[in-house]
Amino acid sequence: MLQIRGINAVSIVAPSDHSFPLAKVAACLEEDPGITHLCFVHCETTTGVVNPLRPMVELATRHGVRTIIDAMSSFGAVEISAREVPFDVLVTSSNKCIEGPPGVSFFVASLQTLHSKSSETNSFVLDVRDQWRNFEQTGEWRSTPPTHVVQACAKALEELAVEGVVRRGERYASVRDAIIRATAPYASPLLEPRHRSPVCLALTARDVVQTQEDLDALYAHLVEYNLYIYTKLHLPTRSFRIGCMGCIDPLWIRLLGTAFEDFFSASFDESGNHPGRGITELWKKAI
Repeated sequence: MLQIRGINAVSIVAPSDHSFPLAKVAACLEEDPGITHLCFVHCETTTGVVNPLRPMVELATRHGVRTIIDAMSSFGAVEISAREVPFDVLVTSSNKCIEGPPGVSFFVASLQTLHSKSSETNSFVLDVRDQWRNFEQTGEWRSTPPTHVVQACAKALEELAVEGVVRRGERYASVRDAIIRATAPYASPLLEPRHRSPVCLALTARDVVQTQEDLDALYAHLVEYNLYIYTKLHLPTRSFRIGCMGCIDPLWIRLLGTAFEDFFSASFDESGNHPGRGITELWKKAI
């Protein structure tokens, strides 16, 4: 997206199953003094990794670099304090841990950043400074807003304020741990406990789920139980994801364990050995 908009950027690649290596970021900032902003994802939903927020912001601040935090999947369930961690910009949305409908984006920025002089953006939609000024001057949106979505989001924020970010994160974490227990005989968490977020869980079942076709078969099986998970297999790690957000009934998790038992037992022969063929073939035979 930055390249399309003509913005020079350097990307740093990190392992999918570990939080971001601070030493690698520090080396990049040392080698390229022309870098002005550090943009990173706080909670990576591909595998559920939580990256170190405070150390990343402190590292950038020491180098005189502004920070842009993608908190799409953490805001509302992982505590973030602008007072304790003085980031420059944070972006999130209404449809993740806030538990509202999709359609509203949030832009949290320091007043210093909003008042600073910079070149004007060539995008009406992305000109958040102009939107902020309009709110300050008129209290209204620049164009007609999705009123029903905004009202639903406001209600979701009220409920978040009542529950609290810490308690919501604990609730999600209990769901995550319950899913791990329910699926333990058949799948393993990709991440070590210290890297896991409460938002989503990445599982591996490498003896059975190795390809996208294998995951398609598992997905179709879970649909029969009225259970739905993310549809894409993360090929580098051979992992698949289950969301922990929202109001998840404990009975659904028990049902998930039963569905896993029914599915994965079909991939082994009576002696307990893998029969040497993909689960997709077994699924096709079953139907």
